[in-house]
Amino acid sequence: ILIIGNWKMNPGTEDEAIALASGLTKLLGEETCPMDEENDFCTEVVIFPPHPFLSKVKEVVEDIGITVGAQSIFFEDKGAYTGSVAASMVKSVGCEYILCGHSERRTLFSDSDDAINRKVRKVLDMGMKPILCIGETKEEYDLKIKNEVCAMQLS
Repeated sequence: ILIIGNWKMNPGTEDEAIALASGLTKLLGEETCPMDEENDFCTEVVIFPPHPFLSKVKEVVEDIGITVGAQSIFFEDKGAYTGSVAASMVKSVGCEYILCGHSERRTLFSDSDDAINRKVRKVLDMGMKPILCIGETKEEYDLKIKNEVCAMQLS
């Protein structure tokens, strides 16, 4: 079982992120474990804090088995991409999972299906685990084309 919590652009400060992570460790205690060959029946908890807080949050949660992931990456390794984060950067601070294709990235930042595909491939090439997010907008749901939209996003 995999339980994922995306913090989005919350909380607002590093101190608040550390407090939230500490609260999770107290709440979950020994209820979590990483999914691997030794833990067939396991509940792995993965949290996705904002990029600036990844390292500090990981320090707080790693001892009880909570895994830290990144909310997004850019598919290029390096270059003049202001504000972007490379897969190697988040891997270097211990991220195992990366969200790819979240609806907010699709709608607010115009991430195309092609760009999301390139992100997924980059994550896999780097030996990490992509979490591919798919889904329709409210308008697409109302038009009853949700299945077609999701199929297109998966192709």
